[in-house]
Formats: sequence, C-alpha cells, structure tokens
Amino acid sequence: MFTLARDEPGYPSAVIDALKGKAPEVLYCLGNRDLLNRTGVGFCGSRKSSQKGLETAQDCAFQVSEAGFNVISGNAAGVDFEAHKAALVSGGTTILVLPEGINHFRVKRAFNDVWDWERVLIVSQFEPDSAWKSFRAMERNQLIIALSKAMIVIEAGETGGTLNAGMATLKIGRPLFVALYENMINQAPGNDRLLQLGGQRLTKSRATGKAKLTTLFEEASKAYAPVSKSNQGQLGFL
Repeated sequence: MFTLARDEPGYPSAVIDALKGKAPEVLYCLGNRDLLNRTGVGFCGSRKSSQKGLETAQDCAFQVSEAGFNVISGNAAGVDFEAHKAALVSGGTTILVLPEGINHFRVKRAFNDVWDWERVLIVSQFEPDSAWKSFRAMERNQLIIALSKAMIVIEAGETGGTLNAGMATLKIGRPLFVALYENMINQAPGNDRLLQLGGQRLTKSRATGKAKLTTLFEEASKAYAPVSKSNQGQLGFL
C-alpha cells in the first residue's frame, strides 16, 4: 500500500480542481500509481441493474478501454463489476474506488482470470480499517467523478446513490452521459430526470448495435473546465 497526501507531488490535480477544499486529505492506494493521472471515464449504476443495463456497461467499458481511456468505478456488484471486468478483458486499465478502508479489499474470485496489478489501482479516501457506511459510498462517488473526465450513468433509480452521483457530476461540471433505451422509464426512472437536468443522451447505433461514444470521447479528450460558481449552486449537493 502507498499513500498520497493532498499536498504531495503525484496527488491527482483533477481531484483538487473538482473538489477544492473538500478533496480527500489522503488517498490510500494499491496497484499501479500511474493510473491516478491517466485520462479516465467513470461508470455508475445500480448493483441490481437489468441485463440490458449490464450489457450496456460492458459495451461502453470495452469501447472506453479500446479508445485508450482508463475505466473508473466503485467496487460493487452489477455495473461496477461489469465495467472493471470489461476493461481488464479488453487489455485496458481500471481504478476501483472503495467506500470503505483499503484493508477490507479483496480481489473477487470472478476477476481471477484477468486480474493484473500493472493495470489496476485500488483507491480509498478513508482510514484503512474504516467499515462500509452509506454516507461513505456517497463520498466515494465524489472521488470517482473527480478522477473522471466524463461520467456514464447506466441505470439510476428514483432515489439513491446512482441518481446522486449523476446530479453531483452535473454540479461539479463534468460531462454526464446517460443511457437511453427502450423501457428505460420502468427500469431506470432516474435516467430521465438526469437527462432533464442536463445529461447527454447515450444511445445505441442501429448499424453496429453498440453505444455511440464519439461525443463522449471528444469530451473526455478536452482539458478540464473550471467549476463555475453558478454550477456549484444549482443542484444542492456537496
């Protein structure tokens, strides 16, 4: 394990730019530290996402990795797991951001055939023995957003962490891409709300059957835009 204090060289500048004084004072890490400053795309979605949602996460993560971007997500079942697994299967890199202390981390058995510490980084902003708490999961989402140049929401409920993360993304000023597909209102009512608030539509190409990510890649390749005071006050988070 290694640590990075907020005032140390190597601490990701993107996190300070996004979170300002609320950036974690210390990051506890395992794995390839170079990934902290590699351009990444964040993924967020329910651990109980539909099969269509899981397939969308896999597709997007494969494309993100193949385009040379780092995949960033949490460590839950569902969307988080599928995004990380797709990144590793495709030969890409990934960051797992924990909602608990790093001493609780164990590599899931389902990763055994693709796990590669040269292509993985585990990050926690909490003391190493800190237990999982719901408020820590919300705080963890802020770090995922801050590390990412753009965020993808797969399926958000009417309430909960995924919806909160999408709204926080808009507030911080990162581009937000929200999956849009048939029966989305029934499966992910929060997606429609995020689209109404300013999220960009993430749809599938009829020709290829894959998610259309050209605009996302363009956005993720841009320099970080400063967080405006108007954005900071719009959504009531942080």
